[in-house]
Amino acid sequence: MTQRDRTSNASAEAGRGTAGERKLVLPSFRIWNAESPVFVIAVIACVIILLLTGVVVWSTFQLWLPGFASSFSLDNYLAFLSSPFTAKGALNTVIVGTGTVIISLFFAVPMAWLIQRTNIPCKNLSLTLLFLQILLPGFLKAMGWIMLISPKIGMINLWIRNIIPFETGPLNPYNIPTITFLQGMTLTPVTFFLIAGAFMAIDPSFEEAAQVTGASLFQRVRKITLPLLMPAIGAAIMYVFVIAVSMFEIAQLLGTPARIWVFSTLMYDNLNPELGLPRYGAAAVYGVALLLPTLVALYYYQKMLRASYRYATVTGKGYKPKTVDLGPWKWLGMIFIGVYFLLDILIPFLAVLWTSLMPHIRVPSATALASINITAYSSAIRKLLYGGVLLNTMLLMAFVAIGVLVISMAISWIVLRTRLPGRYFLDTVAMLPHALPRISLAFAVLFLGLAFYRIIPFLHGSLIALVIVYIVSFVSFGTRAINGSLIQIHPDLEHAVQVCGATKMVGMRKVVVPLLAPTLFYVLTWTALLSYREVTMALFLQSPRNMVMSTSIWEFWMSGDSSAAAALGVLMVVFMAIVMSVLLHFNPQVKLRGL
Repeated sequence: MTQRDRTSNASAEAGRGTAGERKLVLPSFRIWNAESPVFVIAVIACVIILLLTGVVVWSTFQLWLPGFASSFSLDNYLAFLSSPFTAKGALNTVIVGTGTVIISLFFAVPMAWLIQRTNIPCKNLSLTLLFLQILLPGFLKAMGWIMLISPKIGMINLWIRNIIPFETGPLNPYNIPTITFLQGMTLTPVTFFLIAGAFMAIDPSFEEAAQVTGASLFQRVRKITLPLLMPAIGAAIMYVFVIAVSMFEIAQLLGTPARIWVFSTLMYDNLNPELGLPRYGAAAVYGVALLLPTLVALYYYQKMLRASYRYATVTGKGYKPKTVDLGPWKWLGMIFIGVYFLLDILIPFLAVLWTSLMPHIRVPSATALASINITAYSSAIRKLLYGGVLLNTMLLMAFVAIGVLVISMAISWIVLRTRLPGRYFLDTVAMLPHALPRISLAFAVLFLGLAFYRIIPFLHGSLIALVIVYIVSFVSFGTRAINGSLIQIHPDLEHAVQVCGATKMVGMRKVVVPLLAPTLFYVLTWTALLSYREVTMALFLQSPRNMVMSTSIWEFWMSGDSSAAAALGVLMVVFMAIVMSVLLHFNPQVKLRGL
């Protein structure tokens, strides 16, 4: 008898039985089970993301204020196309976005090569400073440089005019090159961490083969290393460009005094006009317009990915990255890295610190030292303690970090550990906030809060509004981080738990979560810190009830109290430094991977 016959007979015997023994076995189905909360969390989060995206688009067709009846209209688009600000704003937005990418690549690519592939000294110090760059938010750097080179009150300009009789200036930060330069330096660490790993993954045999043929170090880098890095550089260009075109605070501080507009500042100006009522529909059009350069960047990046096989260098053959000996040139590399940190961190922070100790901006001198006082710190501390700013900031950090962690874990688990129909759609929706500018997400929450104020009055101008928009904005970062780690954990580990009689949720709690602990801690930590320094979305939704440290600094600055703004900025940096020191003490492996 063949194996097939024995199998057939065994199946037949198993199918026989008395009428009383025969039972119709149906698949069990329960509407609610132990896994249902995970599905509910993921679906609700994705619905909110889609809702906010839809609100931005829908509001462009509305003419009246939120909450008032309004018919469908194209007038906002017609006004957008006919506005004299549109063409100039579009050109400035593209120039600033492109220039920001160029500046960030100018600093990040050489630094990544120097730190990852050469023998320059102080590598760990350079990496640590890149991690700690988050301590000084972009708007504080802009304020620091204004204090230094403002045409009227800038310390460097005052010092120059003591030597050379200029009426004003001669340096001026209120221009597109300065906006571009500061944004580029601010986003340099993001670019660095996006491409640093790719430098380590290049098989050195390609460079060694070129060296044997007589190619110089410069030729090897230009013709082999950089071409092989194109996918990583393309990803960095796309990611940084998306952030750059929607950045608001630096463009607002340095562009508005010179009447230089980009789409993000035009959007803010329509929501906060000097005269008349806010123009919500017109602001929404600028938010939708910001999607266009994002979609163009994504198109070219995906086109590059389709040809990614051309860039593969890591194969089954073993390889070991080779360190390049720069000889005496390594000190030139150190100078290059040092100049970056000097311009990006040290100089602007010292300007902010000095201003916080002065009653008004003065050139550092022996005479000025006699005017040092801490009056500004008294005002800053009163704002923190009695204005509810410190409590709001801490609650915001906690709720956003926990919310992003829970939602990201739920979506990643559904996508990678279930066969739920539409699970990949959930993953796509989770990435939408990255393509949609943060300023547009803040607008959507503002619009909903006003439109449904009578139904949900707790949303408008509250801390809840900030928590919602921050969570939505950072959830794409959380899902990418958790996806990358969860995909490395084999499902057989969870299946073994289920064989013992436990449910999938027990497997997730007992197996997956402990193995993901470093990644979960990283997501929790960095979303909290990113929430701490974020100012763009907070400014769009600010009210006396939801003031946080970043918006309080902005409020002091706009009211003309530069000393109090600087003092609160110093306290913000010190507080963040203490938090990071504690976090790094408990988990020294925490690394900065995104802004």
